[in-house]
Amino acid sequence: MAGLFDTFTIGKRGLNVNQSAINTTSHNIANANTQGYSRQRSVIETTRPFGGMSKFDTSGPGQVGTGAEVTTIQRIRDYFIDYQVRNENGKLGNYNVESNFLSEVEGVFGEPSDTGIQNLFAQFYSSFQEVAKTPEKSSARTVALQKATAIADALNHTYAQLEKKVTDAQELLQDNVKNVNSYLDQINELNKQISSVTAVGQTPNDLMDKRDNLLDKISNMFGITVERADKEAINLKAEGFQATGNVINNLVNSDPSNDKYTRLSYIKAAEVETTGTPPVATNKIKIEYYPLGNTSSATKTIEVTAASAAEAKDMADSLIQNRILIGNKDGVISDASGTEITATTADEINKKLFKIDGVNKNGTTAINSVDPKNIKGEIAGNQSAQDMIKSYMKDLDKIAASLAYSVNAIQTGSTTTGSSAANGVTYKMLFINSSASTQTDEGIGAKTITVNSDILNDVSLLNCEANSTTSGERDGKRAQAIADLLTKKFNISNIQDDVGSLDRSTFFAQSGAALTDGVNITQSNDGKTIDQYYKDMISKLGTQSEEATNRTDTERDSILKDLEDQRQSVSGVSLDEEMTNLIQFQHAYQASAKVISTVDELLDVVINGLKK
Repeated sequence: MAGLFDTFTIGKRGLNVNQSAINTTSHNIANANTQGYSRQRSVIETTRPFGGMSKFDTSGPGQVGTGAEVTTIQRIRDYFIDYQVRNENGKLGNYNVESNFLSEVEGVFGEPSDTGIQNLFAQFYSSFQEVAKTPEKSSARTVALQKATAIADALNHTYAQLEKKVTDAQELLQDNVKNVNSYLDQINELNKQISSVTAVGQTPNDLMDKRDNLLDKISNMFGITVERADKEAINLKAEGFQATGNVINNLVNSDPSNDKYTRLSYIKAAEVETTGTPPVATNKIKIEYYPLGNTSSATKTIEVTAASAAEAKDMADSLIQNRILIGNKDGVISDASGTEITATTADEINKKLFKIDGVNKNGTTAINSVDPKNIKGEIAGNQSAQDMIKSYMKDLDKIAASLAYSVNAIQTGSTTTGSSAANGVTYKMLFINSSASTQTDEGIGAKTITVNSDILNDVSLLNCEANSTTSGERDGKRAQAIADLLTKKFNISNIQDDVGSLDRSTFFAQSGAALTDGVNITQSNDGKTIDQYYKDMISKLGTQSEEATNRTDTERDSILKDLEDQRQSVSGVSLDEEMTNLIQFQHAYQASAKVISTVDELLDVVINGLKK
């Protein structure tokens, strides 16, 4: 049977076990406020007992305990909760970006307000009503021209502000690229350290906490898939990516020796190449990109060949909007063999485009793209926000075109390009395209609409009459027809999105309106007034912004908060619990010390007391 020295060993083991438990508890208390820290616990197990299984064993009637030992320091973590948190974290990243941009777009329009476009429309129509009453007064015409200038300037300014928001989203994508690559490099390095520590039988709990914290951050950028491997290492992929022969899927590899992994690069520019004079678009695109998004490094170039000039334009637009390419570990766009790509096709470069919407330029699922049901992260938000902003830019273009073409038709007495009015007097168009080399309203939009400077310099060129000469009787009927546009309906939604290729005759064909008697507009059988179309657009923006805000608030304050609370209840440090454990282990340590002290006294009796 066990002797005093065995009991002494049990006491010593008790000291070691409880010392380890106190150390672990102290570590928990010290990191109670450390972000991403997971509570740790000393796993205490009994050591192998004395005594055999045979009845002939002479050591005693049964097995005799030999104490306890700490087998490992366990990290308390629930991987399923981690998965749920990261899944919802990705959604929040997307919702938050969309909500912020929609809120900013609302600020750009600033409706309702005294200086908003809606009020300027009302002032514009009202000013022409006054001209109709007193067409002979140059002062009334001057006021009308001022109102026309005000609304043109407001459309120009609003459109420019929306363009700036699109640029902001693209610049944020550049920040996303840098952050993602930084997180991936840190995770990759931690992966190596964790594998090395685990290989020698230790538990790198704090390193795994740091890695999990980085995984949380990167899940806010886009959806991720974490595959756990041997030695606590992980494989990390972008969620939904499919395996292909020429796309490296892993962002982080579990095998430290495998350097075949993916990083992201940022597209600086993507332009359709032209030829000849005047320049004509070709089917080739020149892409300039920063490897790893590092703007301090030299750019690299890829020439892309599309099937047609039209496809090249669509591809260039897609590249500029999405801005992110999938490269090798150095951010260089390469093929399956690792050779840098300097020339390729549109289909092949589309496979290298990091698109979160899951749909390529042909409307089919891209080889490396994410399932559209799982749109997550700030990258998705910055890409989709551009679409939302551009939809309002298109609406603004249609509003500007509707205003310009309808007013110019009344002003010139023609639904085709020209300036000869039905009254036989040559009058100029009120609104013209500021980007055109000649005086025309073709291709006019919110960015380019401006008041004809000739009319501003000579108010008599503002055609206000139906049947008169510039020096004859002024009846004000054309001015009244312009004022009546307030109530005239146009099928504005039917107008083509690309107003740059629109002209006056095409506008009237698409809008369903017509010019009768060379003066008055006959409205479309359906559709809306220009003013109402604008109001509906603002109403849609308000609803969309409110819904985005509600989604963000629900995701952050309800769904994600509940999951974070669950994770905290499992992995978080409770100071009350740790204090209780500290007292428990302290008493156990003291008891083990008492065992050693008692054995010491007994040994003294045996060794020294038997001399007598």
